[in-house]
Amino acid sequence: MAYRLTRNAEKDLIGIYVGGVGELGEAVAEKYQAGLHRVFGFLSDFPYSARARAEISPPVRAHPYKSHIVVYIIEGQDILILGVRHGREDWQASDQLS
Repeated sequence: MAYRLTRNAEKDLIGIYVGGVGELGEAVAEKYQAGLHRVFGFLSDFPYSARARAEISPPVRAHPYKSHIVVYIIEGQDILILGVRHGREDWQASDQLS
């Protein structure tokens, strides 16, 4: 499987990077982004590692990475990453995942 990012997920990554540079510096932000992309690769290899969240409509899967949650669905032979939300955020109610 491969992974793809929605436009909202791309915006999330940019926001995480810009915020990371501002708070912690470029080197830390780069390392965090690399870690997120490693998680995306892991999820594409093991897409069922996160359970389906049937209580959310439509059902999604959510996998943690440090202080963020990677929200995705399995779409054909790929995973589609809907968003990368902060763990303290009410991401389940977010309209940014569509």
